[in-house]
Amino acid sequence: MSAPHLFRLPKDADLMEALQAICLERDITQATVTVIGALTRASMGFYLQDEHRYVSHDVEKPLEILAGLGSVSLKEGQPFVHLHLTLSDETGAAFGGHAMPGCRIFAAEAAIQIAEGPEKHRVFDEATGLFLWG
Repeated sequence: MSAPHLFRLPKDADLMEALQAICLERDITQATVTVIGALTRASMGFYLQDEHRYVSHDVEKPLEILAGLGSVSLKEGQPFVHLHLTLSDETGAAFGGHAMPGCRIFAAEAAIQIAEGPEKHRVFDEATGLFLWG
């Protein structure tokens, strides 16, 4: 397994868009992702399992990224970043969820580790209502 690729993510960019752009530019289709840093605002999702849909929670204040953990795989032939975040506010209170569009970067660093083995493709799973590895 190769060493992770390290990236400084651009200030004021959308976190998910920045990670997606790296994967597209470098043809990364299968990897693990870790992110640390800070956001000026966040949008996180929670999946309502019985309703098969996400609800989004926006936090409109500066936040520290305590941990960002995720994966890259293929969805409809394109790299797809799936990321979960644990964040803290100025009081040290921690909370988290599924990273959604709308997370604005203050300063962030990402490590992307290319994964070996057969490519993982996301396909719709009727039982969960999610696109999971097939």
